[in-house]
Formats: sequence, C-alpha cells, structure tokens
Amino acid sequence: MTTMPQTNTHEKAHAISIGLSQYIADFRLATLPDVAGHDSLESLLSNGISNSVIYLDKDISIFTGALSGEKQLDTADTIGLVMLNNKAEQVNLASIPLEDNGRIFISDTDILSAFVIGSMSKDSKWLVIADLAEAVRCYNAYRKQGIDVTVLTCLVNSLFNRTVKHFAEVQQVTIVTTSQHKAKVITPLKGVNVEAIVCEHTLIYDALDFDANYKDLMADAEIINLQALGKPKPKPISQTLPPVKTLTSAMMPKLLWDYASNSAERLSVPIEYVLMPLVVSLGSLIGSKLSIYPKMYDNWEVVPNFYGAIIGNPSSKKSPSLSEGLKPISHLVALASDKHKEDKLEHDTQKELNKHMTKAAEKQLSDLAKKLATQADDDTEISQDDLKAKAQELAEAKQTDELIPEIKRYVTDDGTIESIGELESKHKNGMLIKRDELTGWLASLENESNQQARSFYLEGFNGLGSFQVDRIGRGSVFIDTHCLSVIGGIQPDKLKYYLSKTMKGLGNDGLIQRFQLMVYPDPLPNSKERDLPPDKLSRDAIYNLFETIDSMQLGDFLRYGANPVDEYHKRPYYRFTDEAYQEFMSWYDALKLRAGEAEHSIIAEHLIKYAKTVPSLALVFHLVDCIDHGTSLGAVNMNALNAALAWCEVLESHMMRIYSTVTDSANIKASYLADKIMKMVRKGADKTDTTDWIKHGFTARQLIRRGWKGLTEADDVLNALEVLIENDWLSWKEVPSSGKGGRPTERYYINLRLTELI
Repeated sequence: MTTMPQTNTHEKAHAISIGLSQYIADFRLATLPDVAGHDSLESLLSNGISNSVIYLDKDISIFTGALSGEKQLDTADTIGLVMLNNKAEQVNLASIPLEDNGRIFISDTDILSAFVIGSMSKDSKWLVIADLAEAVRCYNAYRKQGIDVTVLTCLVNSLFNRTVKHFAEVQQVTIVTTSQHKAKVITPLKGVNVEAIVCEHTLIYDALDFDANYKDLMADAEIINLQALGKPKPKPISQTLPPVKTLTSAMMPKLLWDYASNSAERLSVPIEYVLMPLVVSLGSLIGSKLSIYPKMYDNWEVVPNFYGAIIGNPSSKKSPSLSEGLKPISHLVALASDKHKEDKLEHDTQKELNKHMTKAAEKQLSDLAKKLATQADDDTEISQDDLKAKAQELAEAKQTDELIPEIKRYVTDDGTIESIGELESKHKNGMLIKRDELTGWLASLENESNQQARSFYLEGFNGLGSFQVDRIGRGSVFIDTHCLSVIGGIQPDKLKYYLSKTMKGLGNDGLIQRFQLMVYPDPLPNSKERDLPPDKLSRDAIYNLFETIDSMQLGDFLRYGANPVDEYHKRPYYRFTDEAYQEFMSWYDALKLRAGEAEHSIIAEHLIKYAKTVPSLALVFHLVDCIDHGTSLGAVNMNALNAALAWCEVLESHMMRIYSTVTDSANIKASYLADKIMKMVRKGADKTDTTDWIKHGFTARQLIRRGWKGLTEADDVLNALEVLIENDWLSWKEVPSSGKGGRPTERYYINLRLTELI
C-alpha cells in the first residue's frame, strides 16, 4: 500500500501540486487496453486526453476529508484522474473503478479541484458537470459543434457546488440543468459568477449528440446569470429634472398666443422659447410710462419691466427663438431707423438752407449795426431791439444746426453701463438689454472691478428709482427713472456653474432671482424640421400692438381706463378691481407662507419677487386686452389677474427645475450615468474602452476620461457614483495596487441585475 504525504488545507497550492506530481510520477499513463469496457474513459483517450489519465497499479490512501482514515485496498488496477485547481495546478487524484458499480475515491476532498477535459483557456466556455460520463458526453457534443469548451467534473455530486464556486473565482462557469431541477441547482449558487442554461426537457449536450443546432437550442433555453441573482435588485433612477408646466392659450390675450404659437410651431420649439422674449420686450416698451398699484391704499407701485432667460442645450434653437420673440420690437427698431433717416435728411436740408440764410442774416445784422451806430441820437428808424431781434434770429438758426436728430432706441445688445445710462437718460421709459448668450454677461458681473455694473442691473429691475453712472474724466450721467429689461439665452451646464456659487452663499445678492421670466422647458418629442409660412394676420396684429403702445401718450392711457397723473402719481396708473384685489391679497399671503417654508433661501427670495411679476403681467395683459377691444375695460380685472397667476404657476415649476440643477445635482448626474450604464448593459461590452466595464468594473478616473455630459468634474462623478451605489446599481471595493507601494484603487462594479430594468 502506498501512502501520499500528509498535507493540510492551509498549505500553498503550488506545494501541493509539487507533492502530487512527485507522487503520480510513480504511475504510468493509462492506455486504451487499460480502460477497455469503460466507455467514458475510452472516449477520453481516443480524443487524445491522456496526460491526466494514469494507471494505478498500487493501492492509495485517503487521509483527509469526509473519508479520512479509510484505506482503499483494491485501488490497484484502477484508473487515476489527475485533478486541477482554478490555477491549473495538480492538487488532487481520483480513483475510477472500471466496474460500473464501483466507488469513486478522491484523495483529498478538502482541496477544491476538478478533472479538466479541455484547455482551461480563458477564451473557452467552462462548464462544470458532476458526473464523468455526462462530462465526456458534453465535451464531445460541444466539440462536434465546433465550440471551444472546457469541461470541469468534480466526479462526486456532493462536491458540485463547492467546485463551481472555486472555478467561478477566476472565470464565469456554465452549468446546465433542466426546468425540473432548476430551483435545486440554482438556489445554492446565487451570487456566484455562473451562467445557468435551463432546458425544457433534456440536457443541451444530449440534444447536441443528435445533431441539434446549438444556436437553436440556446434560443429555446432560459439563460440565467446567477451572479446577478445574488445582488440586490436595483432601484430605478428616475430622478432627472423635475417636471415643468407649460403655458397655454387660456393664460394670455389671444394676440400674444396666436403670434407665439405660430412662431414656435414653425421653429419646432417649446412655446415658452418665443413667449419669454415677446413678453419681456412688450414690458420694456411700456416701461415706466404706465404702472399698477397692487394694493388699494398703499403707495407700492409696480412697472412692467422683466428680466427673462430661455435655457437649453446648444442645439435647442435658443437664438432663433429669441429672434422670433423679439421681431415685434425689432420692427419698431426698423421703423425708428427709417424715421431717423428722414429726420436726418430734413435736418441736413435745413442746415444747408441755414448756411445761406445765415450769410444773409449776418450781412443784415452788420448793416443794421452800422446804421444804428451812425444815425442821430433822436433818430428812431433803427432801434436796439431791432438789432437784438436779428441777432437772436441768427443764433436760433445756428442752434437748429446743432440739434442733430437722434434715433429712438429700444434695444441694446452689448452696451456698457455708461452707454446704456446715456440711452436711458434720453429715452426716459427704459431700455431692453438683449444678450444672445447670458453666460458672458453674468461672468462679467462677477468681477470685483465691475461692482457698479452689478448695482446698475440690480437696481434697474425695480424700474422706478434713479441711478447715477460715474464716468472717469467725463462727468456723470443721471438717470431719472432707471428701468431695465433683460432677455437672453443660456446653457444649463453654464447656468449650473453660476447657480452653484450663488446657492453656496458666494455673491448671492439677488441678481439671479430677478430673472422671473426664466424657463427651462422640455424639448419637443420627436420634433422634425417644419417648413411653414408665417401667419401674416397674427404677425401684423402683434406689430400693430407694439406700434400702438410705442406711440401712446398720457391721453391714450386715460382713454383705456388708466388713472390720471396728479401730485402723488408721476405717471398714469391702474389698480385692481375689488374682486381682483381680494384675490391678489390672498395669493400674496399664501406666497409669503410658501417662501417661509422653502428649503433654500435663494428659492424663498425668488418666490417673494413674484409679488412684482404677477401685477406686472396682469397690467400687460390688461392693456393688451384694452387695445385689442379698442375700449376701456376699467381697472385690472380677474381675467388679467388669473392669467398672470397661471403664468406664475408655470414659472415656478421652471424655477424649481432650474435650481434643482444644484440642489438635486447628485441625482441628476446619477441619472446621466445610469443612462450610459444601461446602454452598456443592453449592448454588452463597451468596445470603445480597452477594459470591459461589465465584467471587470471601472474606476472614477476612467469615467471622467470619457468626457460624458455632466460627468467631467470629479465632484460630480463621485456624487453620481454614490447615488448609484445607494440604489444598488453599482458596488465597489478597494483593489490593492499591483505596483510596490502604490495606493489602492476604488473600483466600481455594475450590478448585472440591471437587465431586469430593461
């Protein structure tokens, strides 16, 4: 009797491997005559698998495991199968009797191993099967189909699960079972890197023996990833941007809706993209010419100037939408340009006439002066008054030459506060500041050297105060009524950067909260390019509305129901009807309560400023209704107020979405990453990366290098990863550095149960 050297389970595998190699060196390789009558062993040798099959001509002892201490006296003249571990090291030996009813013995059942049929190549499919006969049949069937396969057999059913787990540590292994035994086989292996193939009636390799097509069999089989089953089920990441409401035709005068809806339809953009610049420009046109007193007795006065912005990605057509919404005021700019040309021509003509008339007048004045100087003291033909009158006539002609006509201004695109101040001081009612991209404008106001400009825009929102612009070396400009309107576009990522600083308390002076008409709508679903003609009727109607308001004087406002100017009121004004007043006051009380309960101070400040926005919108809507009806409708009524309150609800939903880009930034970034991960899960391995993220995971640095939208900053990426871990989309572990002294790496692994969300 031959005895193997004593070992224990804590010895290194390579030591066991060396010991076993020395032990089996005493035995020769088995030949076909040795295995005659044993179909499975004959098949192995016939297929060239002979290096691990030896002939045992001596007895062996089993000294560890469940059969420790037992001696097998009749292992002589049996077949030995050399068994490998998951590193392909020889660590065990099995004794296979040639009789069908003989008992299989394994030298050490505590050492995890399997008899390997195949190459153990990483490129092959690894199958684990307990029974030797089934293992051989499986190997032959797969090879017959041209499939590279490695079959691992533990030889004893009781060792199956342990063997599967052992080899799954280095590579995904496959097990095959039938529907009848599915639960029994799968349950113990949940969470293990195993692919289970579940057949309806028979095992796959049995069917392959009869020339069945492998692809067809796999299409009919149920394939289950057991590693995914061991993971918690991922929770859906549905938090992207909070939903927003949209403006409807019931929320404004028909004149505004008809024009905006036609423009938005032709551009295939959300209607808010056109309505914001339209209403901001309309408010700027009214400016400080007209006001509303929201309270019945208080002297709180509001003029309808607005700060607005449309938010969207670079491809969202912000610029064309701005242009379309501003076309009515651009029409006034064109008319003013034409009038200025006419006035300039008339002035130049008169100046040319004055040049010649001045020469004649100078000669006449000279002659009169000579006569006056030479006439007798008692002569009254020419008096001092005659001479003075002629001199005054000459001076007036010269003054007329100096009164060069100035073009009426409505909009400025890129003015300094000095130039804007000069425009305001001349044109009185206010000025519209239009910026195609607000990012640069906001950034410029962040500079310490630009604090006067910041104050200029902060105070211009009120629309009723005065402002003095100091100019170095050129004196100052005094603006009696400082009334500004602002409109522009901005990209969400750039706005988020600005908001993040503001909401952290850096530079929060209320500038961004003044952008009351700021919208961030959803893009239109499946929007396709349209080729539609402009609606001439709605265009002409809105142009006429702007022309009418532009030309209105005090008497015109009074005819439409405004209250007259008096010693306490500098401009014509409206109040609410009794019913609208009560409704407004109730709404205002509720607004203050909601502001007090707001989660963030910037949101509370934004809400409170709706107290100016709502009466301003109501005033604009009421005036448009009066002009549309051609008559006075009295005080600002419930129709106008309800429309303004409806706008406020819509604007508030957009405000919450906009600020959520900072307050809920982690969840939003996580949703971006979740979309990318789901695409990987649907398509399989990411072919654009050298590492298969699904199988091997990824690092935060790899993620940042991809440059995906919203995931380029380290803080954003780490916050997104944390959210996905909390929602069981990812798991992570610290991986030791492969180099000496290197820092460990945090690696993130995708939960394969994500397939359940597809």
